Amino acid sequence: MMNNLQHLTQLLDHAFKDKPNNQALVGLDSVINYDQLHSNSICLANYLSANIGKGTVAIMVPNLLAFPVSLFAVWYADRTATLINPLYTSDEVLKQCLDAQVTTIVIAKVFYKTLHPIIKKTQIKHVITVEVGDLQPTIKRHIVNLITCIKRKTFMIQKRSGVNYITLNKALKKHANNLANKPFKNEVALLQYTGGTSGVLKAATLKHKNILANIDQLEQWLPQDINDSSSILTALPLYHIFALTINCLLFIHIKATSILILNPRDIKQLITPIKKYNIDAITGVNTLFSVLVRHREFKKLDWSHLKVAVSGGMPLDKKVSDLWQSVVGKPIVQGYGLTECSPVVSAESYETSEYTGSVGEPLVGTTIKIFDQSLHNMQTNEIGEIGIKGPQVMDSYWHKEELNKEVFTEDGYFLSGDVGYIDEKGRIFIVDRVKDMIIVSGFNVYPCDVEQVLNQHPEVIESACIGIKHKVSGQSVKAFVVKKPGSILDKHTLTEHCKEHLTHYKIPRKIEWIDSLPKSNVGKILKRKLTL
Repeated sequence: MMNNLQHLTQLLDHAFKDKPNNQALVGLDSVINYDQLHSNSICLANYLSANIGKGTVAIMVPNLLAFPVSLFAVWYADRTATLINPLYTSDEVLKQCLDAQVTTIVIAKVFYKTLHPIIKKTQIKHVITVEVGDLQPTIKRHIVNLITCIKRKTFMIQKRSGVNYITLNKALKKHANNLANKPFKNEVALLQYTGGTSGVLKAATLKHKNILANIDQLEQWLPQDINDSSSILTALPLYHIFALTINCLLFIHIKATSILILNPRDIKQLITPIKKYNIDAITGVNTLFSVLVRHREFKKLDWSHLKVAVSGGMPLDKKVSDLWQSVVGKPIVQGYGLTECSPVVSAESYETSEYTGSVGEPLVGTTIKIFDQSLHNMQTNEIGEIGIKGPQVMDSYWHKEELNKEVFTEDGYFLSGDVGYIDEKGRIFIVDRVKDMIIVSGFNVYPCDVEQVLNQHPEVIESACIGIKHKVSGQSVKAFVVKKPGSILDKHTLTEHCKEHLTHYKIPRKIEWIDSLPKSNVGKILKRKLTL
């Protein structure tokens, strides 16, 4: 239990005090313990406190050891952080930096080329550059950094006048690892941006109390045999709130180990640590698990230590879960969350014995209501918009006063934009996004329903459905389908398959074969790009 913690830095303080020699992080096969994580975070915090003024600190770093160090340093320096996807374009970085009022950025050197063209348009006055090998043992650090420079051609940083530049290593060496004892005044821990699938830029204002509440809720959900000797595979990027809260902050709270995967799209980077370490937990999205279960090495891996595998961020495909369970011996459990909820709202029990399609029951202290379009409460098994109330829910979006009025009910429920229902056992089922719903001749069609049927065909890898205009029915369903390599599946055969499982108005009128679906860096399908 959290014992009334009030600030996220207390997670690391307690881990450092109680288990300083426990492994905190494994990155690029090197370990740093809680003593090292704590001392490096304090050193960087002292640099920040002494050299930067007001404003938000952005962190644009992939899953490197430097990421948690940088984030805790921002919090120890009593500043607010915003996390930027390193794969963003210059325009996307500019929008976030301007909206979040970023004055300082910690950025991986290999991605500085994205920042350089737009930095003069921002308020950024301080740049701290991180190299891939930073915080590795000395010889390894030099070798990794040299190889990275050669591959990425990043020997020199093009500096802008009026901006102070320093490397992470130099910043760490400038200050001692003792922190001045002063009260924390800043309540906001993160400006966490969301809306990637809808295209609307907005930041959830997540306070320390929100994220701490969610960690407390998750600790009560965790399997009892996950403890300070456990490890979790962190394949999802830490700048995503799902991985940040569970893989990083929760596991620091229980003084356990997070094994960082720099690039999960490189299947070797994903498989190798599973072979090398006793993995107790793994989090991912459907896309990640789909890649794993179809890999030739999957059945050869030792899963005997695994206590729980959790899927979130997008619907889990039954076919993927069944393949997983046939090898591992237990299903992937589903959770449900939103950035605005720090992020976890509900989760299936880790004792779940088979795929249910449910995202479980609400976490402790969380209340769910289902609303119709007039914001009247729906009954058991009736479909409507999911409303959420709990200590993990944000107070507001950053500088979005009109939007804040729209997304909260009078009695304080956050309207998620997700469509679902609660069954007689109290389990939550997600049907789809409100905005993704397709209306065919007055009938509601939820793309997830159609996609589940399409994905059940043995020749289909994955699919995505959208609504398109239709002269008679208003809208009809169009499916984008990725076939297995070499498949001779045709549109007629797939349509006949759909007819066996779907009522007539749900059947796709158009099917387009596609080599791959557009996705975010964490594997969410970006349906808005299918309509362009």
